[in-house]
Amino acid sequence: MPHPHLPQASAPPLKPDDASPVTPASRRYMLLSRPSHRLRVAILDDHPVTTMGMASYLRGNADIHVVHAETSAERLVAQLRQAPCDAAIIDFYLPDDPWDGMDFIRRLRRQHPAMAIITFSAGRPQETLYAAFRAGANGYLSKTDPVDTIPDMIRATVADPRNFYISTYGRVHRTEPQHPDALLTAAETEILRHISQGFSVTQVATRLLRSKKTVSTHKRRAMRKLGLADDLALALYLKEKFSRNVTG
Repeated sequence: MPHPHLPQASAPPLKPDDASPVTPASRRYMLLSRPSHRLRVAILDDHPVTTMGMASYLRGNADIHVVHAETSAERLVAQLRQAPCDAAIIDFYLPDDPWDGMDFIRRLRRQHPAMAIITFSAGRPQETLYAAFRAGANGYLSKTDPVDTIPDMIRATVADPRNFYISTYGRVHRTEPQHPDALLTAAETEILRHISQGFSVTQVATRLLRSKKTVSTHKRRAMRKLGLADDLALALYLKEKFSRNVTG
């Protein structure tokens, strides 16, 4: 999906969860600690307009050198073999490529262990942020983040590769992503556990001595927190979480 904020921008929906934003003082520290050469950057997005727009914007930063701007994962892999980079900004969803998402991040991490990998996504953060973190990415940017956070994200992840960075309200800061499960209440988890065993909402209400409306409300809230759009997505999630086949 094309970046809606090249050149315009708006604040992302995420809330701050870390007290270490990229302030002027920390930015000066990163300026001092980063490599003396210009930061070599690769860009991958399956929409040429997004790729070219981001490359054009980043070329306006004196300390950043855009080496690759690709729309194909295979092409980027081949180009990186010839000319490695300090950082790569990659779209999480690449439906027309043989690899995308976690598989592609893991592939890049194996081939380029020292390269900072920044995931760029139009999907819900609940669906992609933690997955990118687990796969080995160093940072996450939403396509609704202000465009001027991109250079800060590159600098932060190159200067501090041991931490994971996100952008919140236009500020790049460290965070430790939590599994979406951590957002669930005990009641929501219990209801999902019963549903995973094949019980209907009505049966769960009977077993837990709660009203059908209460159980339905907890189910909807849990699905919203987990970024699950429908019952099929819920069934797939429950099968993975509880390692049980879901019926009905």
